[in-house]
Amino acid sequence: MDEDDLENFAVPITHVRDSLGFYYQHVAETERPVVIQRYRDRSVVMVPLWEWRWLKQIEAKVRAGEPIITEKETDGH
Repeated sequence: MDEDDLENFAVPITHVRDSLGFYYQHVAETERPVVIQRYRDRSVVMVPLWEWRWLKQIEAKVRAGEPIITEKETDGH
């Protein structure tokens, strides 16, 4: 997803508070993230739970200095 896509899905925080159920359903059904904007700051993104867990696994590997993609995962490609 590039920066233009993030721009298209930026949502002011006041709208999120008023419409959290709608955005929850949008993310769950489409698996497309929603960027939550508070004033001009975009520091929070709502993503499906499976994606968040996957990203946390990648983060743990990076912090531990481990390769993100193992040789086993690249065999046969």
